[in-house]
Amino acid sequence: MEACLEYLRENGADPAIVIDPHTVVTAPWPRLRCQFGCESYGHNHCCPPEAPDYTRTRAVLDSYSTAVLFRIHHYGASRMAWECARRLFLAGYYKALAFGSGPCKLCPSCDPAGCRFPGKAIPSMEGCGIDVFATARAHDLEIHTLREVGEEHSHFGLILVE
Repeated sequence: MEACLEYLRENGADPAIVIDPHTVVTAPWPRLRCQFGCESYGHNHCCPPEAPDYTRTRAVLDSYSTAVLFRIHHYGASRMAWECARRLFLAGYYKALAFGSGPCKLCPSCDPAGCRFPGKAIPSMEGCGIDVFATARAHDLEIHTLREVGEEHSHFGLILVE
């Protein structure tokens, strides 16, 4: 587990913290934000309606005892979450599962017949009904809506570990 946290921190995570997955907030509204605010809705295998809804996500979260929540200020949270989960899996944590930030960017466009990279693609937190703002704030992590062009972005990732 420490190697995962070290990897995240070395790649810009500020912070990367161990949390109780029961404290991750789920709600029905994040998927509606995807549906009525994101051009990837219905066009990406990692996004709604393909991604699990908040009730299924809640059931998955509740089946874990440990999670890692991290924030970065550059793009790449999904790649970092996937890599951390891969490293944990190889270290014997066979249930390691990752959630990223925003739509999948592995391909320029999704193949309607199916995902080209099912071993690397991960769903976004918000696409699975996780209230990223409430979850971040529950762990005293600063997060705010962007009000001006050029403001520093915050991207979050979540890795479930058992």
